[in-house]
Amino acid sequence: MNTPAINIGFARLSDCAMIAVAKEHGLFEKHGLDVNLIRYKSWAAMRDGLAHKMIDAAHMLSPMVVASAAGLGPYPGQFTTGFAFNLNGNAITVSNSLLRHMQSISPESMLQCPLSAKGLKHVVEIRKATGQPKLVFAHVYHFSMHAYELRYWLSAAGIDPDEDVELVVVPPAQMVDSLRAKEIDGYCVGEPWNTAAALAGLGHTLITSSEIWAGHIEKVLAVRSQWADANEDIHQSLIKALLEASIWLDHQDNRVEAAQLISSSKYVDAPLQDILSSLTGKNRQTGGNLRRDMPDFNIFHRYAANFPWVSQAKWILTQMVRWNQISSNIDFDKIARLAFRPNVYRQAALELNVATPLIDEKIEGSNHHAWILNSASQAIAMGADNFIDGRIFDPQQPEEYILNFQTDDEFKTSKMPAQVE
Repeated sequence: MNTPAINIGFARLSDCAMIAVAKEHGLFEKHGLDVNLIRYKSWAAMRDGLAHKMIDAAHMLSPMVVASAAGLGPYPGQFTTGFAFNLNGNAITVSNSLLRHMQSISPESMLQCPLSAKGLKHVVEIRKATGQPKLVFAHVYHFSMHAYELRYWLSAAGIDPDEDVELVVVPPAQMVDSLRAKEIDGYCVGEPWNTAAALAGLGHTLITSSEIWAGHIEKVLAVRSQWADANEDIHQSLIKALLEASIWLDHQDNRVEAAQLISSSKYVDAPLQDILSSLTGKNRQTGGNLRRDMPDFNIFHRYAANFPWVSQAKWILTQMVRWNQISSNIDFDKIARLAFRPNVYRQAALELNVATPLIDEKIEGSNHHAWILNSASQAIAMGADNFIDGRIFDPQQPEEYILNFQTDDEFKTSKMPAQVE
């Protein structure tokens, strides 16, 4: 019996590479799937497409799935995932004029690496004292790692993201044009849209997301929960095809070929030069003007990158609580396990004889260097997972983690939790 056509949505970002590789290298067909790819301009449009069955799976922001499981947004409880596409891959870029202002006001803080937002805080304070408008920073969606990374970086320097600056949502591919039009002063986005601004002479990247939280989950294969339950075999085949693509893609020798593939009009539709830096990690800009190789800028398989850690879903929930998107009176474990299904991934990996974690959670933030995960079907070499502020997240104590932020933040918020569409 023929497998029905499977529609997968994706965004114009470098980390769609795994989907492109699986399609162009025949891996979907190898696993008995007839896959059509549909490109979306915005995350909200892709979310709606998945919910309304226009697509069966999506290259989706991991917090969107967690938000759905938590009952937030227009499609409560509809989405889940059993596969992560990648770790890291985002960055914060600002306009040339803002960078110059930071350098002139706080030259000593601009020498740090990773770069803190202390120099930016001085700019914010001067603008406030002189009655100037707030700086405007963009991210891609309210429930996104980009939003939480931007907020984390700002707040670590004592900047209140809700009071001291204005945060707006802009689709990824429109970030550079918005910066050019001076509608925004900076943004947090995935590639190639940071590199594109730098190559166009419009802005500079201050910090990459791996410097804010090394080894953070980024995109996931989102599906409808009911679809996953009704199509277990097809779901497994999808994950196996993508897992094989991820293994191929994480060999550095294959990254240039992958960059050539996704630069085409079918996928990211951007100059090859803009994409190479993201996929190879070569000559990355960070710290404003610093250039260095960052081989872990975008991770597609190593370090158990495809495993949906329940602990990372819980961390995302802590940020939703911290930023008043949801009440603190929630069942962290229940919601995280509705969002992320590690057993689904584990089954596919074991059938392919790919090493997989045998635990669902781990301490986040305690490793500044490489380490070995022995609680796995085969020992797995893992990478650093530290946060820029040195905090450690114990998934068994999410409430205490949140309380520590409320105690340590230099600013205070008193807003009630808000439902974000």
